[in-house]
Amino acid sequence: MTMVAASTSGSRAIKPLLAVLVLAIVVRLIYLWVYQSLPEWDQLTVDNNYHHHWAQSIADGNIIGDTTYFRAPFYVFCLGMLYSVFGISLWVGRIFGAAIGIVSVLMTFLLGRRIANARVGTVAAVIHAVYPIVLYFEAELLLDPLFTLLLQVALYRLLIWLETKKPGEALIVGLILGLAAITRPTVLVLVPPLLIAVIIFRRSIPKYVTQLALLVIGLGIVITPVFVRNLAVAGDPVLISSQGGINFYIGNNSKADGVSAVLPEPMGHNWQLSQIKFEAEQATGHNLKPGEISSYWALQGWQWIANNHSDFVMLYLEKLYRNFANRDISNNRDLKTFSEHHPILKYNPFCFAALLGFAVVGIILRRRNVSVQLVLWLILFYTTAGAFFFFSSRFRLPLLPYFFILASIGFSDFITTPHHKKKTIIYRGTIVAGITILSCLPLIPLPAGSAPYSNISVGLYHFARGNYTAALEHHQQSMLIDSTFPEVNLNVGACFLRLGDVDSARYYFEREIKFHPDLPKAYSNLASVSLIEGKLGEAIVLASQAVKLRPYDVTGHSLLLRSLFSDSSTGDFACLEAVHQAAKATGDDIYLLNEASVLLTERGMINAARETLAKAIKTTPPPIETDDEAFALIFRNSRDKFNLQRAKAFYQYGYLEGIGGNYGQSIQYSSKAIVLDSSLVEAYINLISAYISTGQSVKADSILKLSRKKFPTNLYFDKFK
Repeated sequence: MTMVAASTSGSRAIKPLLAVLVLAIVVRLIYLWVYQSLPEWDQLTVDNNYHHHWAQSIADGNIIGDTTYFRAPFYVFCLGMLYSVFGISLWVGRIFGAAIGIVSVLMTFLLGRRIANARVGTVAAVIHAVYPIVLYFEAELLLDPLFTLLLQVALYRLLIWLETKKPGEALIVGLILGLAAITRPTVLVLVPPLLIAVIIFRRSIPKYVTQLALLVIGLGIVITPVFVRNLAVAGDPVLISSQGGINFYIGNNSKADGVSAVLPEPMGHNWQLSQIKFEAEQATGHNLKPGEISSYWALQGWQWIANNHSDFVMLYLEKLYRNFANRDISNNRDLKTFSEHHPILKYNPFCFAALLGFAVVGIILRRRNVSVQLVLWLILFYTTAGAFFFFSSRFRLPLLPYFFILASIGFSDFITTPHHKKKTIIYRGTIVAGITILSCLPLIPLPAGSAPYSNISVGLYHFARGNYTAALEHHQQSMLIDSTFPEVNLNVGACFLRLGDVDSARYYFEREIKFHPDLPKAYSNLASVSLIEGKLGEAIVLASQAVKLRPYDVTGHSLLLRSLFSDSSTGDFACLEAVHQAAKATGDDIYLLNEASVLLTERGMINAARETLAKAIKTTPPPIETDDEAFALIFRNSRDKFNLQRAKAFYQYGYLEGIGGNYGQSIQYSSKAIVLDSSLVEAYINLISAYISTGQSVKADSILKLSRKKFPTNLYFDKFK
């Protein structure tokens, strides 16, 4: 081929690619623009919340962290870096996902061209550019699109390595796989089969041993710093993250349904990290590090498999089936309902079933192609390994680019087959149609148990925003689906309680206890109703039961303290002992300590209140890596919110010092409170009073003038003359 011809050929390949990339950009911009007008825009699901809050913490300077990574850190560190540069915004995270998606479309083209030809690469890239579930997940704050991209790049470099046989390419493959591993560690399961595949397909063990070693070295270069960090920060020899054990148990337990993160009661659907830690430590009889907790739950999963062979086999086959079934599934949001709200998803013609049908034809046609064999190897091992956990469409996402490529091979051949070869067309058409139909058929229906969860999530969002009427509507819809589902009655009762309907709240809390007697939240909420009704004895019994079921729970201890302190028959010693127990059980939770100090002050137990506030001032937030609150919409332990609580502790301490005549200390602590929270009116009042009491009238007048300007509607400052 002449230079001119080569240039012309290259130009022909580039122009369609540029058109596809423009298409990918436009579709993603439109998708985000429509999305931001929908109510779901800021209704983040639990994993979105966790990544969002952890990234905020990183942007605030918490780079090293405080304990073992629960989840692999690479995606969140990328997001945190972007937050630190551009500000904390859902737009930043979602544009980041769209940018990843655009590069991923480019990689699909490059892979398709290398595996087959430019036409296949172009068709595959077009599908990738507009495929509905890809668009959905790219716009969420999830690691899966980044993992998908890294896996694509790793495979692309692997194909180059196999072609060039250059040692440096093996090292590059290892480095990229390392980045993929610190994004989602399950990629490490693919490394041994990958090494075996290279040897099998190339049939040259001696030639590749050294280069395979370089690949492993590349992996180690990326992963080792994460391992060392876990060891240095937490003394925990965890390679990357500690979530593997509980994820394995989610997929293999007596309540596992293959599509939701459900655990046996009392953990259920809404389990927490503190709960799995408590259960593991109770079972082993000693404190455990995150890595040890992961090992404990992995062992529980293996034990269930060993004791329930037939159930495991059936469940495993179900999960394998889900990987090739047409329906997309998310364990946190009803994708079908969401798609109805977004026109790009609602009217998108692409579906997985047809993709699978054409992909099978593509595999048959190119079955002797080594690159296709590697892709098939990747799909099979990734799928069989993933089926040990549970299925969600986001876990299938990394494989979709390869289905796009294989389907494009099958489709391109189908439309270019000469019309006179009718038998060939009918044969291949029958394969496509048959597999498409099989994939669409609901051979294994979805379990009913997780049906209300989407409505519950939306209801909890509205509840957290203070829109209790809207929250009640969604929770009542959940009841229509399954009125005995865990926490459905609890959520309805909580809405009624916030709306002032105490009788209805009691009714639904009692229903929750009837259906789920081991659920501590139901006892806590019913205790709050009893407290409102003045039934102190009943409130103490109910709150005590909540604490018994979940000894580390802040809400249960808080209600127990309120109930005990409200009961005049409870002596001061018993109240103080309850405070000490609550503080110890909750790890000196600052919210609880601040509330306890107020209760102690109201009881006249000033010294005990001071001691409690001293703890509150010194306490630190829980490690965000394993903080349950990071999964919630409102992150109560964020830096800003925690500082507000510290400000309250300083203010209360300053108040106690003031009434005790220690005005110097009162000035010191009140000033610290104002630094942390300049809107805390009570701290200004404390400070003015302390300055007046020490004869510092100029400073008192200065603070008073500032306070009147800052709080013009607060008439309390008029009392100072």
